[in-house]
Formats: sequence, C-alpha cells, structure tokens
Amino acid sequence: MLFAGGMNIEQYLQMCEQMGWEPKEEEIPKDPSDLSYNVQCALVLFNSLPDMYAGMSGTWVGKDYSGLKSIIDIYQMDNQKEIFTLLKLAEVEYGKWYAEQQKQQEALSK
Repeated sequence: MLFAGGMNIEQYLQMCEQMGWEPKEEEIPKDPSDLSYNVQCALVLFNSLPDMYAGMSGTWVGKDYSGLKSIIDIYQMDNQKEIFTLLKLAEVEYGKWYAEQQKQQEALSK
C-alpha cells in the first residue's frame, strides 16, 4: 500500500538501510488503515479533489471543491462536518509543505 508521500513502510526502511540512516519514528509512513474513519475519509477526499494552481507561476493554491458533494455521496460518508474540517487541515498542511518545496526550488535555481 502506498502512502501520501508515495512510499510505503517497507520502502522507507529499505531506503534507510541502503543509505545507512537510522529510521526516524516521525518519518515512517503511516498506514492509512490505522487512522480513524474520519481521517481516512478526509484523505480520500484530499486525494480525489483536483489541485488548483495560480496562472503562469504554477503556484499551488488549494483544492477544487466543485466535486466534493459527489465524492462524499459516492462514498456515503458520515460525519461530514468533521471530515470537512479534517480535509481543510490537510489542505493547510499540504500548503505549508508545498510552499517550503517552492522555497527550496527557488534557492537551488539561484
């Protein structure tokens, strides 16, 4: 099973072994099945909704929520308010990560 970062637990541990790194608990990919139902639903939504980018700069500006209700209905999600709150938290965290990646990319290009 692949995780948000594109790496599963076994791949992470193998990479650490090959690189001679000590695995860090906070960096070990989490198995989505260990997460609560609401968190799993929020991740389904986050991964299903398309990303939006600002014009020519290509800056990520968030998720396109136009299909949100349809996805919620397809998966028959309960606790929609809490799931939406978790989805927004995921979007904020991804936005922070994306901004950091952009800064690093800009620093490398100078």
